[in-house]
Amino acid sequence: MRKKGLFAAAAAFAASPQGQRLMRQAKDYVQSPEGRAKLAQLKDQLAQRKGGTTTRTPARPDTTPH
Repeated sequence: MRKKGLFAAAAAFAASPQGQRLMRQAKDYVQSPEGRAKLAQLKDQLAQRKGGTTTRTPARPDTTPH
C-alpha cells in the first residue's frame, strides 16, 4: 500500500463533500465585510513585520503637479 503525499491528501479532501463545504464557508467569509477587514488587518501586520508598506498607505509622497 502506497502512502499519499501531503498535497495528494489535501486534494482528496478538497474533492470530498466536507472539503467542498469548508471551501464554500471560507469563500463566503473572505467575501464578507468581517472577512475583508480581518484580511486587511493581517496584511498590515505582515507588512509591518517585514518592514514594508501596506497597500492603503502610499509608499512615497504624491509628487504630481496640481
